[in-house]
Amino acid sequence: MKRFFGNHHGRQRSDKKGTIVKGVIQHHGRFAFLLSETETGADVFLHGRGLALAMDGDRVAAKVQREADGRFAGEIVNVLTHAHKNIIGILKKLPHGWIVVSEKGEAPATEVTGFLHKITPIAGAMAVLEITRWPSERLGAAGMVIEILGQADDITTRITMLLRAHGISGIFPKEVLQQSNALPVKLAAADWHGREELFHLPIVTIDGADAKDFDDAVSLEQLEMNIVRLGVHIADVGHYVKVGSALDKEAYKRGTSVYLPDRVIPMLPPSLSNNLCSLVPFQERLTVSVFMDIDAAGNVLRRRMANTVIRSCRRFTYDEVQKLLDSGHVAEVPKAAKVAVLRMGRLAEILYQQRVKRGALDFNLPEYKVDLDADGKPLRVVQRPRLASHRLIEEFMLLANEAIATELMAAKAPFLHRRHDMPDPDKIRKLAKELGDLGLSAGHLQGGNTHKALQDLLRQAQGHPLEDIINSLMVRSMQQAVYAPESLGHFGIAARAYAHFTSPIRRYPDLMAHRAIKALLLGKKENHGALSLAEAGVHCSERERSAAECENKAVDLMRAELLKGQIGQVMDGIVVSVMERGSFVRCGNTGAEGFLRETNLKLGDKLKVMIEKVDPIEGKIDLSLANKLQMTTHWRVSKLKPHKHGSNKNKRN
Repeated sequence: MKRFFGNHHGRQRSDKKGTIVKGVIQHHGRFAFLLSETETGADVFLHGRGLALAMDGDRVAAKVQREADGRFAGEIVNVLTHAHKNIIGILKKLPHGWIVVSEKGEAPATEVTGFLHKITPIAGAMAVLEITRWPSERLGAAGMVIEILGQADDITTRITMLLRAHGISGIFPKEVLQQSNALPVKLAAADWHGREELFHLPIVTIDGADAKDFDDAVSLEQLEMNIVRLGVHIADVGHYVKVGSALDKEAYKRGTSVYLPDRVIPMLPPSLSNNLCSLVPFQERLTVSVFMDIDAAGNVLRRRMANTVIRSCRRFTYDEVQKLLDSGHVAEVPKAAKVAVLRMGRLAEILYQQRVKRGALDFNLPEYKVDLDADGKPLRVVQRPRLASHRLIEEFMLLANEAIATELMAAKAPFLHRRHDMPDPDKIRKLAKELGDLGLSAGHLQGGNTHKALQDLLRQAQGHPLEDIINSLMVRSMQQAVYAPESLGHFGIAARAYAHFTSPIRRYPDLMAHRAIKALLLGKKENHGALSLAEAGVHCSERERSAAECENKAVDLMRAELLKGQIGQVMDGIVVSVMERGSFVRCGNTGAEGFLRETNLKLGDKLKVMIEKVDPIEGKIDLSLANKLQMTTHWRVSKLKPHKHGSNKNKRN
């Protein structure tokens, strides 16, 4: 988002030559950006000799001035905190020794002063270097190579490197594993003493066929003629992961699970995520439930939270539920479960219409899945279908998240809100121009009701040849959702109260919400082990961003791995982003984007491109026009045909 330089805690002192500002930097070698630490600060362009002092991710103090063009620029004065003690990069041999070039390939290389015992240097291999000398004005950074990850041209190695570069480890500390392995493998009746037993309900889980964890289940009861009771039952992770324990500290450090094409890096050890907190069929599982009584119009009349125990009667896939909703046959489905699922389909549609009525936005972005062979190599990248069954689960999870946030806010309980602020007016103005250039009627975006204007544009986009691009532009114009101790609401969902509650196996803020609920049920207030909610919000937001970057980059690496054998091939392309020096073009139906060094193109142009070069290490693709004389087609809005969408419950709302 665009931000403005103003008074904030990052400002230390002012003089005639500039203001001292603190922040984290993104290092690009000959220049860097200082990222503002507050919403009212501006990101600053950094240059000069001070760049030699810092490394990517370091927190620095910089002297900043406003330039003639209104932007802010400055020089690093000193490094306040070094971000990393290790560097991940490619090992290169020079005449005078070895260096490690960072994964980004832009920041300065690091000198190798030695290799840990028994490590044999291999040129071109991915290496982990432990820093023993921080950079100064005289000397650059240096350190010892402590691990060789593998050859840079191996896709598994590249993804491992990606994880390490973001501080994400697949290995749990010994103490954490000891604690998790000491938990019981199976529950006994004494374990759920004092909880509400929900064994009489036809409770089901609904997930993707390739889902790795099952921490949410749903039920639906008919109470009266026009009132139903929706139950959302979430694995009681807080029962096992106690505040301040080794398990808790490691979960907080990780912040989130990471889902990559070839592996999952869980937030919790397998004994929890794959067993005690996985709501598998026919096994008793401890849960925290929220019950919502809903009328025929989709209004929530009553909410109630409880500590419960469930026994799921069926694990459904999205495809199976879709088949039931389409009046198809699915084998081995208990009659009560089938009746409940059909009622759920009707309820989900009512809830969706109710949410849209109040202003919620329903973006339609493609999601891609990488199919792998037995060795973890990509076979193909396919677009996931969007089904009504996805919508069903998403609507129920959204409602549950909103319900618990409403109750916790009313009780003034401390918890992390899922905060999504109003869009920046400058970005909305830019969006209006971009969509207008595509032929949409977007002038009303800058009017009074942003929600309704965005909804209208989403309707205009339905069925349009550039629907994906239009939705992507709109998403990019939004603020980034974050975790925070206070909130003014969630803009995208159009909810006054919203928190993450439905996935404590894979998100730490959900675990914090569970603890707040369990304390509230006892008439107390959870203090979260005296953890600062403001600090927790910043930390969990940062870990979420790192996980998302890894997940997206890993798919890009897999795409590049597929396309590196297709150099010279011509395929259909569509311009998805235009820059001064060229354009990014989406290639075929894999979602891969390559860079085309043509400056006379427009957003949405369709053209034939040829794959010129693929960098499998960075996942970058270079393109050329297949025919320099070809004419591109710039799409404009034509008669639109609306259609319905499903959605993926793992979207980061």
